[in-house]
Amino acid sequence: MPNLTKSRYLPMHPVVWRRLAALLFVALAPMIALVPSTANACACGCSVFDVGAGLLPQEDDHGGRIFAEYEFSDQTQNYVGSSKAAAALNSDKEIKTSWYNVGFTYSFNRDWGVMARLPVATDRSLTTDTGGPLGIQTYNSKSIGDVEIMGMYTGFFPDMSTGIMFGVKLPTGSFTAPGIDRDTQVGTGSTDLLLGGYHRGLLAPDNSWQYFSNILLRQPFLYQSAPDPQGFFDGNAGVVQTYHPGAQLDGAAGILYNNWYNVLGFDKITPLGQIIISHRDHDSGTGSDPLNSGFDRVMLSPGVEFTKVLDEVNKRVFKFYIDVEVPVYYRANSANNAGTDGQLVAPYLLRLVSSYNF
Repeated sequence: MPNLTKSRYLPMHPVVWRRLAALLFVALAPMIALVPSTANACACGCSVFDVGAGLLPQEDDHGGRIFAEYEFSDQTQNYVGSSKAAAALNSDKEIKTSWYNVGFTYSFNRDWGVMARLPVATDRSLTTDTGGPLGIQTYNSKSIGDVEIMGMYTGFFPDMSTGIMFGVKLPTGSFTAPGIDRDTQVGTGSTDLLLGGYHRGLLAPDNSWQYFSNILLRQPFLYQSAPDPQGFFDGNAGVVQTYHPGAQLDGAAGILYNNWYNVLGFDKITPLGQIIISHRDHDSGTGSDPLNSGFDRVMLSPGVEFTKVLDEVNKRVFKFYIDVEVPVYYRANSANNAGTDGQLVAPYLLRLVSSYNF
């Protein structure tokens, strides 16, 4: 099947505790990035869109922010291990997906906030060789996706430069669309624990250059079974199959230029570059393809953010962000399983985010 493709007890000042906690988080982040992680049920590893620049909290944030996102992936290249492979080895030929998300963040104060993301529509098509008289067929699924609800603690430093995030992903997306395997469904059918964090800082005293990093772990812990209408795995249509998506960890680090003001009618334009690293474990369960699921990947991603201040006194700000994520390394778990070997990989991923602070 394709893979869509965290001595002594002496009194200390609260500020000291905050700084120690932040330093501990920053020190552990590289190690956390090496641990097995959790996955979004779409085998594309689309949880990668939850890391990187675009919606990181800023020092001047207050109150609420609403946002809308569009993300796109078109998986057409078969990978076996770390190499491109012949399309004939994989019965799946193309997986094309568009995600349309809306959400909001709200800061109760400089320490605590919440975020919710609702994929209001996910449009996915799977083109696959059925192996029968029908030959190559295309199946479609349109559904809301899996909702994410997260809490944020940003009180380590006064400038909100370091924070942690925690929450759940709920199984609100469809995972029973006809003709589509469980690892390619819009929803995972699983409830996932979400754990992550971010840190940003200055590279230049005048604040013209900044760096940022963030990580997010997805660990499924509740699962739902579903009938297999086609009998993909045992030839018996209608048999209830289990599906446990693998854990996935995504991390990003990058730099941005923060001193480009009053350009092209915008109050600020912020170009950036980032590297994104992902690890996903094998799927498991009778409705999974453990031999052809799970991957490691490295992507380079240039991006740019446009800022327009609509009301400076009340800090009403509109932002538009876009990036392109291009894989420079991909290692797909793969082995022949009932005539299918490999995972489909997209040559690039596209993300657009618009947001309004109020």
